[in-house]
Amino acid sequence: MRVAILGAGSVALANAWYLGNAGHDVRIWSAFDGEREALASAGVGAEGSMHGTVRVTVASDPSACLNGASLVMIAAPAFAHQALMAAAAPHLEAEQDVLVHPVTGLSSLLLSRMLKDRGVKPTIIDVSTSLFTARRTGAASVRILKFKNTVDIATLPACRVGDAVKRLEPLFGKRFRSEANTLAISLNNHNPVYHVAPILCNLSRVDKKESWIFWDGITPSVASLVKLVDEERLAVARRFGMPVVTVEDYFREAHGAEGRNLHEIFRFMTEKLQGPVGPQEFNHRFITEDVPYALVFYRSLGRVAGIDMPITDSLIALASALYDCDFTRNGHTLEKLGLHGLSRREILELTVTGF
Repeated sequence: MRVAILGAGSVALANAWYLGNAGHDVRIWSAFDGEREALASAGVGAEGSMHGTVRVTVASDPSACLNGASLVMIAAPAFAHQALMAAAAPHLEAEQDVLVHPVTGLSSLLLSRMLKDRGVKPTIIDVSTSLFTARRTGAASVRILKFKNTVDIATLPACRVGDAVKRLEPLFGKRFRSEANTLAISLNNHNPVYHVAPILCNLSRVDKKESWIFWDGITPSVASLVKLVDEERLAVARRFGMPVVTVEDYFREAHGAEGRNLHEIFRFMTEKLQGPVGPQEFNHRFITEDVPYALVFYRSLGRVAGIDMPITDSLIALASALYDCDFTRNGHTLEKLGLHGLSRREILELTVTGF
């Protein structure tokens, strides 16, 4: 199968290596000249749970990347989704699948709005988290720690999810769990729940560029804060009638983690994976992505649903102050997504049909 990947970060490289190693025709495009040159020269190198180097086709532009591809993957942090979607939108065809990997804050609706005027409606696929736990180690290399056991999936329009799963399983195996709509996927994105609070509580380690295992920094008190954030997210999901997966259950299902509580689960992750290394740079995506494109999004929905979210409010305010950035203004608010002024029912309808 021909697969187009837009992006060249951890998620993009892990998928490019895995699919290329399985014999698929992988084409990759990055907006950055240096990344394209590195990939064209060296191929994609993997270490960790998967090893070796795979050659891929490096496209000169988005059109060449998408041409003839059955699956198109938007594989980048949320702050790059809009730009990559804008690059892809003029070239997408109705018969293509577009995997937003991973989705954050209903970013799939951004692509749906872009395609509305063209009258083209490909199957847009949301996954709740990246298929691989991976970290980029260079412009053309990635360390793959784990291939996740279970990943939630939904589509725009929602009626196509069954067919999408059938097309993805030959590529990635039987690890997809279908959800009724894309809102269920975005509200069960657990990354911001266990990223933001631990980073803020360990910011001195980040500043000093310590070599530390991320999970190991989640002490019992930090785990309690993570749980409080998760409870507010769960309240929003329930108010919108979405199925809920607690952060504890996510780790049990996706990683096979064991433990009676969150702290024990994070201890298990530390011992099992011996990584990843915690952030060593201040402007890390665990804040710059997860606060504006997830926590701000959760809070926007919470306000429509009439739910108080004091812990989430505090984390957004603290991060905005420390990073000298108005994360609310820059984030996935309902206004940004084209959902301002809509009721819960109207929001739900759009997450089923798209624009």
